Amino acid sequence: STRELPLECRIVTSTNVDPYECIEKGTLREDIFYRFAVFTLFIPPLRERIKDIEELITHFIKNFCRVYGQVSVKLDPELKQALLSYDWPGNVRELQHVIESSLVMLNPDDKELTFEHLPSYIRPKFKQQTSHYVKYTAEGNSLNQVLRNTEKQVIEEALRSHRGNITRAAKSLGILRQNLQYRMRKLGVKAE
Repeated sequence: STRELPLECRIVTSTNVDPYECIEKGTLREDIFYRFAVFTLFIPPLRERIKDIEELITHFIKNFCRVYGQVSVKLDPELKQALLSYDWPGNVRELQHVIESSLVMLNPDDKELTFEHLPSYIRPKFKQQTSHYVKYTAEGNSLNQVLRNTEKQVIEEALRSHRGNITRAAKSLGILRQNLQYRMRKLGVKAE
């Protein structure tokens, strides 16, 4: 066409990477970023919003029960704990798909979602994650050794979940940063 047409629009964009880091690396043009960044909103990843995870689980279960004509379904307490402590690298969309897939796997007479209903691709991740909570060995380890190993694994998982950020890991564990640092030294845990 040879005519210009006036256009008024708003562009909404999102990213799962830090745009400022991308500008520094040269993978995002600074002028384009500032043209679009009239209003920016940072939403923390789902793994840092435990209360949101619980509400989203409830919402998705109710929603998909209605969609698939299921009667109200309860969530197995162990599965609930595993869902709350999982990293959710795919954020809300991943959680939504896991809940939907699990409900699709329910038999009509099932009244509770359990580990067996999880999609096969993610089941090993949850089993792996929860196995250390239950693992007490018949290898002759004392209770103190089992508790020490469990504490170390929980701290390592918290650090991994928060990408080595000690302050955030301590907050998620409900302890002071100094207390976490002391325990890390005592157990030989490094923040990476």
